[in-house]
Amino acid sequence: TYVGDLMDAYYGEMQVSVYISGGYITAVNALKHPGGNSNSQRINSRAIPILKQEAIRAQSADIDAVSGASYSSPAFINSLASALDQAKI
Repeated sequence: TYVGDLMDAYYGEMQVSVYISGGYITAVNALKHPGGNSNSQRINSRAIPILKQEAIRAQSADIDAVSGASYSSPAFINSLASALDQAKI
């Protein structure tokens, strides 16, 4: 398991962990994400599962942002990329 850098998502911070097994991304988790207000909670409850699924499907941080999550998506992707850099994937 590798933990990505803490990233600014404007309304709070985002941090992602990634689990690597057999050289493959098998799980991605948002350890920290903006949720201090109902709008952030709504956005992230929709966006994070999509971002996690796309990262596993792509086996990289080279994924598209989720529409409507213009701050959370890049923060998630950048934290994921830093975790993958540690894993050398």
